[in-house]
Amino acid sequence: MKKVLLSLLSIIFVLTNINLFAQNSKLDITITGVSNSDIFLAHHYGNKQFINDTIHLDKNGHGILEKDTLFDEGIYLIVLPSKNYFEILLGKDQEFSLKTNKNDLIKNLKYKGSKENQKFCDYQQYMIDKQSESTDIQKKLHKLDRKSDSIEILENQLKAIDNEVKNNWEKIADDNQGTLIALIVNSMRNPEIPEIIVPENIENKDSVKWFHSYNYNKQHYFDNINLSDVRLLRTPIFHKKMDYYFKKVLIQNPDTLIKYIDKFINDVSANDELFTYSIRYFINNFQGTKIMGLDKVFVHIAEKYYLSGEVDWVSKATIQKLRENVNKIKPNLIGEIAHDLKMETSTNEYARLHDITAKYTLVYFWEPNCGHCKKTTPKIFDIYKKYDRSQFEVFSVYTQGNKTEWLEYLNKNNFDWINVYDPYNLTNFRFFYNIYSTPTIYLLDKDKKIIAKRVDYKTIEKILEQELKE
Repeated sequence: MKKVLLSLLSIIFVLTNINLFAQNSKLDITITGVSNSDIFLAHHYGNKQFINDTIHLDKNGHGILEKDTLFDEGIYLIVLPSKNYFEILLGKDQEFSLKTNKNDLIKNLKYKGSKENQKFCDYQQYMIDKQSESTDIQKKLHKLDRKSDSIEILENQLKAIDNEVKNNWEKIADDNQGTLIALIVNSMRNPEIPEIIVPENIENKDSVKWFHSYNYNKQHYFDNINLSDVRLLRTPIFHKKMDYYFKKVLIQNPDTLIKYIDKFINDVSANDELFTYSIRYFINNFQGTKIMGLDKVFVHIAEKYYLSGEVDWVSKATIQKLRENVNKIKPNLIGEIAHDLKMETSTNEYARLHDITAKYTLVYFWEPNCGHCKKTTPKIFDIYKKYDRSQFEVFSVYTQGNKTEWLEYLNKNNFDWINVYDPYNLTNFRFFYNIYSTPTIYLLDKDKKIIAKRVDYKTIEKILEQELKE
């Protein structure tokens, strides 16, 4: 009998604890002015938004969304049929009610059972008010003459608003440590760059100050953000901060980007979801980049994280495609020595690219019937005629195999630079120079190091004018 009683007590204890620790989500929503309609609960994920569920509002604008598990913590959106929306927080406590009016969703928004959401709502309204004040002052500034005495007064007012907002953010973060709203507000704060005093005898003071600001921002931009907190992914903040840092804060130099991408990946690697999102962001942004030289960043990311096996969620087909792209791009990265080409000339001789002794060599891949080539080739020839052969040479590669067509075009236009072709692709030039369209241009220095590629004739002209000016 005692054993039966003990067993019953054990079952009751287990059931009681299950109920004690069970966590539900219940959103009780009333929106005046929206009746007999479906609204949506959606969430941020990086720079996108996804719908979680539908909530039907009755004739009084009232509806309930109930779930026996918690939503992932983050900033969520209540989206109306008109596509207007307002944001709410779903943190640890996800049972609360809210009321608002469709005519001014934020201003009329009130919560019961969620102090954190009420604070978030107050914060949103505060920011709207301060932005309005700032905009009004900026409008006044634009109307003033630059010599007006009022400029200093208005600029000081802007600084005062800025300081007030920063102090408000700091207070919210300090008063709500460990909460979602504290995480959000902290993540919004940019680093405070300390001022430096530049001695009077230093030239280019502005450059010195810029360099100091750049270096500080580069090192401390993420100081206020916990890059291991996955909740950030379900806010718009994480993606915006990451995107701004790698596109606007950092100089778009491949070696600089590679260094800080690796540091960032290391910082987020404590959380698998943040690691996955970040890696995908970087590979998508740098694969097929149009910015000259940044394909080196793509090669680095692909080799270090994907081809090494560290990324294990992509298919074998995707890995193979990445490997093929890397193999095409790697031989012709900026700073690499251009692959040597020995090709047949238009006079039935042979010419070798690396035998050219000019300070700068243009490797020009083209064909007579290409529309863009017809416009570009004469322009390059005009540049060619400006310089002595000791300064600038053109290694002009006809990419097709119709010799008659090629020679007729050369003779008609008197293109007397180094004209070569490889009708049987013995040099494999398409692979080594990644030729998938024409015209394609590479500029090499005297050591045949690639210094520019896939640029237009105007860029070549500017480079040569700068480098070969007397």
